[in-house]
Order: sequence, then structure tokens, then C-alpha cells
Amino acid sequence: MPVDSSVVYEDEDIVVFRAPSDEELEKLVKDLIAKKGRPLSWKELRKELSGIVGEDRLRKVLVRLIERDEIVEMLDGTFGLRGMEEKYVPVKAKKRVRPLVPSKFRKRWGPLIESAGSIAAAIQYLIDVRLGKRRPKPR
Repeated sequence: MPVDSSVVYEDEDIVVFRAPSDEELEKLVKDLIAKKGRPLSWKELRKELSGIVGEDRLRKVLVRLIERDEIVEMLDGTFGLRGMEEKYVPVKAKKRVRPLVPSKFRKRWGPLIESAGSIAAAIQYLIDVRLGKRRPKPR
């Protein structure tokens, strides 16, 4: 289990741990992203934290971290630590889900999406720029 939790019950067949508090969960999410060294998708976070926390609680913690600017929701829907967006090369997704915190998403990515015409075009633009296939547009 990737979190320091106290054992609630233990016998020869099973060990039951106390679930992490919201603060511990926030730290755990940030530590997971830092450990991987890249933004993680919802699916990856859910997989890493399965058995520890449910989807609703994970979503609530992600929203809080995004609102406090501790985590950034990337253009492709992945979640990274502040500063990762500068070098991250987005991944083309088959389906882009609605941002968790639309106001923060618009504030960070709105101008790029508007100039590119769509989220898919903005993702392709960032891929091209970060891989050196295209020069950045002057701001």
C-alpha cells in the first residue's frame, strides 16, 4: 500500500488499513505525479489509487488541488504538477472529457484553443512546437 496508514485489523489472511485523510490523499496524488515525472491521466491515477480511494473522492481532491494551483489539468486531460505544462508534449486522445475545473482550464489554455480553433488543433500545435516541427506563435 503506497500510503502510510495505520493498521485497523490484521490476521493471517487479511490486513485492513485506515483510509488516508484528504490531506494525505492530496500529498499522495502529488507524490505519484512527481514519482512518474510526467502528467498522469485519470485512468492512471484511478488505477494507482484503486482500493485506497473511490472515484468521487479522487475527483474532489483533484478539483481542490487544481483550484489551489498545485496541479494543472493539461490540454489533453492529464494532471501534472505546476511547471510541467511548460515542457509536456500532450498526447492525442480519442475523446477529450470535460475539464474538472472549467474556469481554471479556460484561464490557462483558452487563448491557445481560440487561436488554434479547437482543443484537438491546440494539442497538435503543442505537439509540433514541443517536438520542434513548428515555431511558436508570437504572443
